Amino acid sequence: MMEEPRYGARKERDDTWTIFDRRTGEIAERSGLIMARLNKNVVLGLVQILEQIEDAPKRIH
Repeated sequence: MMEEPRYGARKERDDTWTIFDRRTGEIAERSGLIMARLNKNVVLGLVQILEQIEDAPKRIH
């Protein structure tokens, strides 16, 4: 069974895009980078990368 994607993208009123966490509804943040005010081309790639990170096996330290 495929899990629902964790991240989504939405277009804002100023024509920029925001990546958000579907679980929390909050703007996605990764390594201190806030995923807002992006252009559409950047968003498409970033959502794919974020999903790959999310799906990667977790390492135990």
